[in-house]
Parts: sequence; C-alpha cells; structure tokens
Amino acid sequence: MKALLALHRIGPYHDARFQAALAHLDLEVLETRPHSQEYPWSFEPAGSYRRHALQDAAGPEQDPAARLLERQLTALLDDLRPDVVLTVGWADRAYRQLLWQARRRHIPAVLIADSGWRDAPRRRLREWSKRLLLRHYSAALVAGQDSRAYLLELGFPPSAIAQPWDVVDNAFFADAASRARSDALPLLNRLPHFLWVGRAIPEKNLDGLLAAYAAYQRQGGRWGLRLIGGGGEGPQARALSEAIARLPQPEQVGVEPFLNQDAIARAYGQASALVLASHKDTWGLVVNEAMAAGLPVIVSTACGCAADLITPGETGWLFDPADPAQLTAALHGAQAQPPAERLAMLAAARRRLEAFSLDSFARGLEQAIHQAHGYPRFPRGAAFLALALACQSESMVWNGATAASNSSASP
Repeated sequence: MKALLALHRIGPYHDARFQAALAHLDLEVLETRPHSQEYPWSFEPAGSYRRHALQDAAGPEQDPAARLLERQLTALLDDLRPDVVLTVGWADRAYRQLLWQARRRHIPAVLIADSGWRDAPRRRLREWSKRLLLRHYSAALVAGQDSRAYLLELGFPPSAIAQPWDVVDNAFFADAASRARSDALPLLNRLPHFLWVGRAIPEKNLDGLLAAYAAYQRQGGRWGLRLIGGGGEGPQARALSEAIARLPQPEQVGVEPFLNQDAIARAYGQASALVLASHKDTWGLVVNEAMAAGLPVIVSTACGCAADLITPGETGWLFDPADPAQLTAALHGAQAQPPAERLAMLAAARRRLEAFSLDSFARGLEQAIHQAHGYPRFPRGAAFLALALACQSESMVWNGATAASNSSASP
C-alpha cells in the first residue's frame, strides 16, 4: 500500500521513524516547508523512502501561495496516486489543500496529532469547526493519552485512533550515551549536573527552572546545571544570562546553543538527570531520549509525555510547573537518590519505553493506514462545506492544530 505523508521538514527523529515504516508500507514523504529553521538541524535524510518538497514559498516558514500550492499538490497526487494520505497536523494551508485534493479523489486521509485539550485556550466556534474538519479523516495516529483524549472530545471514533507518533530511536540514544560515559570530558561535564534541552521560549519555563534551581543552591544543592539550546543572540538569550548571573552560584551553570542529535546524545551520557520544566509542551521528546539514554527524568505535569511515560517515583519525578518549590524538591530528590533506587528507576523507564519504540510506531502507522483504507470517511453537508471554506482561507488557523508537525528533541 502506498502512503503519502506530509510534514514541514524531515528531521533526524522523523527519518528514523520513516525508515522503520518501510518494513510495512511504500512510503512517500512531502516536505511542505523544506527550508524551515524552526529547528536548525544540520541533517540530510538517509532513508530510502522517496522525498518530495513544495517550492516557491515566500519564506521558509510559509506555504506557497494558494494557486501555486494547488497546482503542485494536484500534480503530485496525479503522479503518485497514493492509497492514503497523512498530514502531520491540520491547520496549515498546505495540509488543508492536500486533504481537499485527496477528498476529491476519494483517497482516505489519516491525521497525525499530538495536541491535547490543555495546550491552548479552547473556543467553542473553533472547536466546532475542528469537529467538522476531522470528519474528513478516516483514522488518526496520536502521541499518547492526552492527544487521544482530545480527539475523542472532538468526536473522533475511538476505534480509528492508533498510537504512538512521538518516538525516538531508543537504541541509538542508549548506545551513544553509553559511549559518552567512557569518554574524557571537559571539567563541567565530569561534575554531576542536571541537563535541560530545548529552545529559549516562554513555554519552556526557564524562569521557573532557574527560580527552583536558585532555591536548590541556597538549600545546599551541589549539582550543576547545563542548558542546551539557550545560548545565542537576542533578547531571550540576554535575559537568560542576566537571570543566571543572579543565582547564588552562577558559575555552576553552563549555557550552549542548539546541538544536533549526536551531540545531544553524548550530553545525556554526561549528565546526572534531565529536567523539563515546560508550562506547555505537546509531548517533550527529550524525555524519551533521556530515558533511552539511561538518565533519570524530572518532568513537568504540563508535558504531554507525562501521562504516558512518568509514574512518579517509579519511572521519574513529576512536578507542577506553577510551583517552583515542587521542582526544587525534585532536584534534591534526584541528588539524594540511592544507587539501588536509581537503577530500579532506570530499568522501569526502559520497560515503559518499549511501547514507544520505532517498531511500535511502525505498527501504529500501519494500523492507522489500514483503518483508513478499509473504512474511509467522505462526509458531505456541513463537514464538506467546512473543508471547502478552510481551503480557501489564508488565515484560518486553529490553536493546537500543528503541534505534531516537527516534534523533536529540541523543543
């Protein structure tokens, strides 16, 4: 069965998933924003799946103009004639136009989503519009419990939902971290330290992390803090530097720019625990990566992965991102954890990740595609009108609808 999957840009995480999927189906991948720098990967896909890309957009974070987009997608579908199309999100003009073109050809569609109900403010009219648009999808592949629950809330049939989407190459991170632990390391990276990986944006709650870490230092905490992705230029980087300078012991904090996958994997092997303090995070792939790398994790309850990956005290620690005292307590808990408890936690985390492997993704993708092909949905009436209007609109964007598009370890 031939499937055409559309996403913004292929990253190393997508590439690993798509290679695993080739054992189950004939996969074609369309990059709708092939020059996007949302995540500045230095990466060239190595998978043997065929790649296609939209051309002539006005900017790297934009879709082509409406008529040009329609011509490109029409030509692509006429050439490939896929059995199923998949879109990673639903709000982009390119995704809506692809859904429209597939609908005209009676090609069933699969939605890939990791958005949850709490990811953004929800307005009744927008949610009603989503309900209508979702009727054009015959199946869905979701990240986990939160995204499944959101689709169910929007009226999606439970039998048509498969998972997981947000997985990483667990073996790669385990092997790379193991090698890093035996390497000669710089002084900072030889010392016990917490690791944070992400982008310096408000949703990542670096202010809350530093407030909790300041209290941890004042209370005698000894571990350092390494921030990867917070370095660089601009007002956010300057604000971060100023906040670090106000810490009781600012010299214990290291800040670095965005790193690619190999360097991130080594960083896991050098760290003592991962911290993800986000106010909002549709999933948080850094948690998958750290658990695969054999690293204890301290995770905000606002992260989508928390419900699926973290059982408090068993596979990691959870805290409320609105309460820095909870995070401070978790930092102390990680530092004080006896070796036997740490080993038991890491073993439990590895077992939990078995349901979030490349193989599990490939099986879930196959399940969603067969569901869509076997039970296609081509609604008319209000749902048909909603899709037609969405395809014509330049500004019709729904909160939380594009969160799955480039999930990676860097967010």
